[in-house]
Amino acid sequence: MKCIVSLVLSSFFCLHVMAQNKLESTGNAGIGTINPATKLEIYSDGLSNIQLTHQYDVLGNVGALKFNMAGTEVGKLEVERTIASNRQSVMKFSIKGRDSLMEAMRIFNNGFVGIGERSPDARLTVSGDSGTYVVKFTQRNVPATDASLSVRNATSATGVFIPNLIGRSSIPGRSFGLYITGEAEDVLPASDASVAAVILDGRTKTSTRLTTNNVLAVNSAGVNLMQVKGDGSVGIGTTDTKGYKLAVNGSGVFTKVVVKAYNNWPDFVFEHDYQLPTLGEMEAYVRTHKHLPEIPSAAEVAEKGVDLGEMNQQLLKKVEEQLLYMIEMNKKITSLTQEVQELKKKIAQ
Repeated sequence: MKCIVSLVLSSFFCLHVMAQNKLESTGNAGIGTINPATKLEIYSDGLSNIQLTHQYDVLGNVGALKFNMAGTEVGKLEVERTIASNRQSVMKFSIKGRDSLMEAMRIFNNGFVGIGERSPDARLTVSGDSGTYVVKFTQRNVPATDASLSVRNATSATGVFIPNLIGRSSIPGRSFGLYITGEAEDVLPASDASVAAVILDGRTKTSTRLTTNNVLAVNSAGVNLMQVKGDGSVGIGTTDTKGYKLAVNGSGVFTKVVVKAYNNWPDFVFEHDYQLPTLGEMEAYVRTHKHLPEIPSAAEVAEKGVDLGEMNQQLLKKVEEQLLYMIEMNKKITSLTQEVQELKKKIAQ
């Protein structure tokens, strides 16, 4: 009797299994389905998972899903145990290269993802070959060759990496390249004057201030147009600021120029104890030097240029001295005029 019951239960079990699992004459196998559409189809209408279990507790590969084509392995999804405690692992994705399988991506247990990088140190680390694009973004309906935002190595030299951010736009008739927007609260930065909606911060690799290198260079096809040096000096059209805060190689147009905090403005010329040079002394000086006192010669200007603040001060001083000469001459003319009038009166008598 026990044998009969066991046989009946076994029959029911087999019927139940066969009702859900099927091997078609086409060679398609189904688990959980009687109509497999592929070589292997697994179906569940519940919360069941597909589970691969590896009982051998060692570090290293604990399971892989391999893809083979005509005897050649063309892809692999692999799980590797990396740390013994808590069985921490990494998932690796490999694809067929020209000669063999190449690891393309791996995901670590801390959520770090490496693409072309086996030791990512961020949520996403992407590593490419020299001279190639590392990352490229574009829009679905725009070819990447027409418009994209990409990061690449600016040099193809081995062992050298210069991050190069490239923005290429596709706007018929408009000359956009890369558009950068910084959004910030519109408040007065009284306590922190270094804040701004867009900040460009050039510094050393140890996060200290640059003192000799350039902070910013503006180029066009490799030709320098402007640069900001670590000492705060700016060169426009030139890389040699000659120690000045602003050096411009070319002309400029200004609606207003204000020079502040200039010392020794020549109001002292009108003090009663100011020693005004005599006209004789001035004549002797200009005949000898061919320029006014305290005014640079043509040779000095050609060599050193003109200090506008200093020059304005000296020119104003000369104008004030000329006014004193004119006042003195006017006094003499007035005195001579009076003498002439008196002589005329005497002659008329």
